[in-house]
Amino acid sequence: MNAAGVDVSEIRKEGYVLKESAIIRQYRKRWLVLTRTHLYTFKKDRSYLEPTEVVDLKACGTVKSADDITNKPYSFTVQVPDRNFYFTCVNDKERNEWVAAIGRATTESRRVRSYSEEIEYQEQQRRELEERRRMQQNGVLAGASAATGAGMATLANGQAGRPS
Repeated sequence: MNAAGVDVSEIRKEGYVLKESAIIRQYRKRWLVLTRTHLYTFKKDRSYLEPTEVVDLKACGTVKSADDITNKPYSFTVQVPDRNFYFTCVNDKERNEWVAAIGRATTESRRVRSYSEEIEYQEQQRRELEERRRMQQNGVLAGASAATGAGMATLANGQAGRPS
């Protein structure tokens, strides 16, 4: 596991998407990474450091197509209690793959664990929390939970729909 807490061996799917920013609602190019338990976004591909967003899949309520909501082709939403995340892909196939993969991971992250699996999971969560706290104290994760937006590029040439 690296400094951001992303265990590269746990990655199930990754690739570029456009993600709607939380504050100014602009779409920005992000490297989306799905693991067994989390969905991460990064400014750079394959860096796995300083995620701009971290979504715990246990909190995920719905993952579905969102073309009608966003008015953008090939879009989907990941809904958690405190926010709806909107993403846009290059094509319908890619969008469907993301929705299916996130849906599977969400279902698996909620499945009932045996006692020993639960103990192991809690221990892993404790270690990850300690690591994040240690890095926050060292200033490594300062500002990593929100995208700054300044100077961020969107996918050029319509690679992921029509950003507006």
